Amino acid sequence: MAEHTSHTPRWQDVINFLLGAWLFVSPWVLGYASAGTTAINAWIFGVIIAVLALLAIFAYQAWEEWINAVIGVWIFVSPWVLHVSADPKILWNDLIVGALLVVLALWSVSVEHSSGEIASRS
Repeated sequence: MAEHTSHTPRWQDVINFLLGAWLFVSPWVLGYASAGTTAINAWIFGVIIAVLALLAIFAYQAWEEWINAVIGVWIFVSPWVLHVSADPKILWNDLIVGALLVVLALWSVSVEHSSGEIASRS
């Protein structure tokens, strides 16, 4: 049986959606839209995060949160991997967004498991 629960949208899902939307627009807002791979990274993962958040709002699945956690780790380390850690705007943006994604994903999974809302596997 797949892990699933129906519930009202949680604030964590709404924040994740806003984080995805922010990550998507951040290259323009912070002035690095012409930064090539770094901007493309923000656009792609911003869309993925926002879509996962919408899925979680309408039909929660635990795997969505785990994917968000992995994406959060990637966003957190991406300034070093993509060699843009010298730019404080990109560095701090990615550190904050990445850390929040990981914390919210782990928090969501913890809340769902502790509340007993997720159906157990048979």
